[in-house]
Amino acid sequence: MNVRLAERIIEKWASANAGAIGLDPNHIQASYIYNPGGFGNLSLRLSDGCTGLHVKLASPDRSERLQQWAGVSGYLAEHYAAPKLVHRIDREIVEGYPYGLVFEYIEDAVPLAKAPNPEAILKGVIETASKLHRDGILRGMLPEAEARTYADAFEDEYISRLTEDLEGIRASRELLRDFVSDETISWFGEEIGRLRETVRQTPAFGLPARDVVHNDLNGNNVLTCGKDGFRIIDWDDLSGQGDAAMDYSVMLWPVKHDPSWPIWREKVLAAAGVAVTERLELYFRAKLLDDVIDVLADYVESEGVPEHREEAQRRAKAVHLRSYPQYLAQYGAG
Repeated sequence: MNVRLAERIIEKWASANAGAIGLDPNHIQASYIYNPGGFGNLSLRLSDGCTGLHVKLASPDRSERLQQWAGVSGYLAEHYAAPKLVHRIDREIVEGYPYGLVFEYIEDAVPLAKAPNPEAILKGVIETASKLHRDGILRGMLPEAEARTYADAFEDEYISRLTEDLEGIRASRELLRDFVSDETISWFGEEIGRLRETVRQTPAFGLPARDVVHNDLNGNNVLTCGKDGFRIIDWDDLSGQGDAAMDYSVMLWPVKHDPSWPIWREKVLAAAGVAVTERLELYFRAKLLDDVIDVLADYVESEGVPEHREEAQRRAKAVHLRSYPQYLAQYGAG
């Protein structure tokens, strides 16, 4: 992907559609938003010097998720501090991205991951997530597939993705050879299988999955605003048949090894119950394995974004080399 070309194309499109999106056509600038967590979507900030907008374009395999978000965007903005939808893009503007959405850009916000005092905000996020997980109105607005269990939801969120990551890692083996051995790659596949079997054998995962979940409540998708305010972005993985434990695990991952963790665990127990806290432990295990394997897929994918390749690969390598020995120390080699 040529980032500079994408910026110019979006600027041209925005100027032609300035009236529809509320910008001054004569002063529009587009800037690529770097996402260290992956390169599946293309995000850019648009500005005319006064108003800012966030453009998110989806690849073909992600378009349906953005369309779902668009369908419930008004409800999410009203009840869950989501950004307001400004415009839908129903045609391919940048090659390879057939669908997109334009949202308000949340100015002067700091990601929760970088906030100086995240604990106060985190309490509010837990309360909001708890309300989301039980929201029957929103569940009724979302598409429903055949009934599934929490084990199925876990496989969708982690096992399938890690398996796909592993295929990409094997296909691009030479890129990783200087710091990932053949034995390690073989272990990846074995450990994914062990994790899957452990989940399938855990009774708490056999219950029906009916939670409404964001599915990616990490510290970069919660933006702090003012003293105690926050906004929640990136709702394209929203599901009405998910697991609340997934949201809590991603949200609370930064405090999992903090001395304050027992306090946060009690908050989850009070908000969600015993079964969720039981599943939470295996989600934490999967999250750490994600930091071992998925970051290597990011390392490979960054080859397609030369402008950010060096930074992305440096980060991915560091996360992998830190997380792999940590995983072995906590869960063993098998």
